[in-house]
Amino acid sequence: MVLSRFPGALLRGAPWPAPVLVLPPAAPVRSVLRRPLDVPDLLDGGGPVRLRVGYAYGLGRNPPVEDQELALVSDGRVVARVRTCGGEAELPAGLAAGSIGVFRARDAEGLDPVAAVERQVAVLRPGALPLVPFDAELGPEDLALLAGLQGAEPLAVRLRPTRSCHLVRERLCAAGLAPRVVDASAVLDEGEAADVGEAHDAVRLARVGGRLRAAGFPVAAIVHRGPHPPAAIGFEALEAHQLAGRAWRAPPPAPRPGSLDARLDAATAAPAIEGNRVELELENATARRWLLEAIRGARRTLHLQVYLATDDDAGRRVEAALAGAGRRGVAVRVLVDSLHGLHGSFGLENPLLARLAARPGVEVRVSRPVAAVPSVEDLKRRDHRKLVVADGAVALVGGRNLAHEYYTGFDEVRVGPRTPWREVPWLDGGARVRGPAVAAVERAFLEAWTGAGGAPFEVAEPGMAGAERVRVVVHRGLRDASTLEAYLALVESARSRLLAVNGFPLLLELEHALARALRRGVRVQVLFGEVTPTHGGEPFEGPWATARTAATWLVHSRIDTLVAAGAEAWLLAVRDVPGWSPELGLVRPHVHAKAMIADGRACAVGSANLDVTASYWEDELLLVVEDEAVAGAFEARVQALLAGSTRVDRGDPAWQRRVRARDWARHWPGILSI
Repeated sequence: MVLSRFPGALLRGAPWPAPVLVLPPAAPVRSVLRRPLDVPDLLDGGGPVRLRVGYAYGLGRNPPVEDQELALVSDGRVVARVRTCGGEAELPAGLAAGSIGVFRARDAEGLDPVAAVERQVAVLRPGALPLVPFDAELGPEDLALLAGLQGAEPLAVRLRPTRSCHLVRERLCAAGLAPRVVDASAVLDEGEAADVGEAHDAVRLARVGGRLRAAGFPVAAIVHRGPHPPAAIGFEALEAHQLAGRAWRAPPPAPRPGSLDARLDAATAAPAIEGNRVELELENATARRWLLEAIRGARRTLHLQVYLATDDDAGRRVEAALAGAGRRGVAVRVLVDSLHGLHGSFGLENPLLARLAARPGVEVRVSRPVAAVPSVEDLKRRDHRKLVVADGAVALVGGRNLAHEYYTGFDEVRVGPRTPWREVPWLDGGARVRGPAVAAVERAFLEAWTGAGGAPFEVAEPGMAGAERVRVVVHRGLRDASTLEAYLALVESARSRLLAVNGFPLLLELEHALARALRRGVRVQVLFGEVTPTHGGEPFEGPWATARTAATWLVHSRIDTLVAAGAEAWLLAVRDVPGWSPELGLVRPHVHAKAMIADGRACAVGSANLDVTASYWEDELLLVVEDEAVAGAFEARVQALLAGSTRVDRGDPAWQRRVRARDWARHWPGILSI
């Protein structure tokens, strides 16, 4: 009779006259009320290995453990101690074990390490067999098909936080599969992202496959639950019934995505396009001038797409220009999201769009009209893109809809304390592009136009117009996360400084990426605003003002963590504008621009916010410019805005009180996300 700590080589080598019974050390007595740990298997692809530890509950979401010290056991001894933060920790470099035991250090002082282990998990590394990650929620019949795979290695991916890894392993064993499961939230570093829901699981699975492939794992395919097949780069996206009869071969190794170029190639499927001329702006008057010049200068075609259009002074001015183009014989095509454009859904008619549709030479279409009781997908999966293409030669992309607040400069309107918030101009941004990249923008419009029932048209292929290198990143809701991946590529590639302009609730995955950048020594600056513009600390009046003020708390709550981690957060401020009432005091407008600049050498601008809605639900378009002159000039323009704005002081007692008061907003339900 021997203990399991006795050297195994001696046990095998000694001539024992009788059978040997190997007994483990006596297990500690643990309270039945003590919550069991839940730990997924670990991935070691040559970079940092992240450990995610939660509690295994039978029902409901499995929350992360409280911040505490965990002991890691290998070869019968404690090989490392790590401290969790939000249920996660990074393993020390150099741990070469094939499996790791985990236990709570504070409760096991003096115990034998082997006996103290609460969960034993595998450390997975790239192998020779083709790898097939699959959704751990697949049904029994689908799991049986995976268990019968020949020549490939299935790997379960937990996508639902309501299912513990312990229960997933039990299901896998019952189906005859190896009890190995990795956690999507740990792979993607999403944290406790309650706003990332089940509708996004297929896309998240494809993103996990992309991360595994980039880490050297030979990913051949993923197996998802649908209903929408996700886009996959470098491997296939299959349903379980498509597995039968496949001959599996290991894919060629993927290059390690070290540079920004390599990251964008691996994650966005948007090719780099040379030979463009790009101009960027953050001025509403400049954007209006560019828009009217494009419409009035068009001779053959004019394509305009927006999320919403309002029958106000700005809308009517553009309406007149579009009608004039139609009278000149220009083929004018206007595409608007049906739900947010208030046209074609639930019997609604937008008077501006109705008048335009009656103009000669102008065709108006709406995307995804909703006629019956809407599903969550009907409400959330909308087309959020804003673009203009004139004669296939010049394109405008950005964040502006067709309304007063987007195309009116701060100094072009009189503002007083009783001015409605919709009449206070917003900060927005956009780009004007000439060159081959215009064709990529127009192809995105063509796809959306034909999807709305419009007739196809020929896309022009313009020649070289400059020296700028551009990527046109198109995101299709519930099919991919391309614009999110583009933002992450900029964050992960930054080495010295990073500047983000964002007025919407920051996706926790992006928040975590920015926090990692801070830990690398990158200077992170964020420009944001008030969802309801304010004057002297008071919100301007108008419809939905109270709801929008509550939304401000949500936006600011996602900034608080970055401020605590050392980021510079700046609240946009406008003061001393000619024609504005002196009673106003400091005015804080809404920030509607969506932009990011990395190291003054690359930048992005477009329709995609840095929130969950833009990242997963809605169709978006983002222009990524890899040019130091363009990015540097854009950075200087944003820095000028920062110079006139207010930096958040994390030591300010008033700010700290607001942080405590809005902490609940960090857990805002995803279905209600703005």
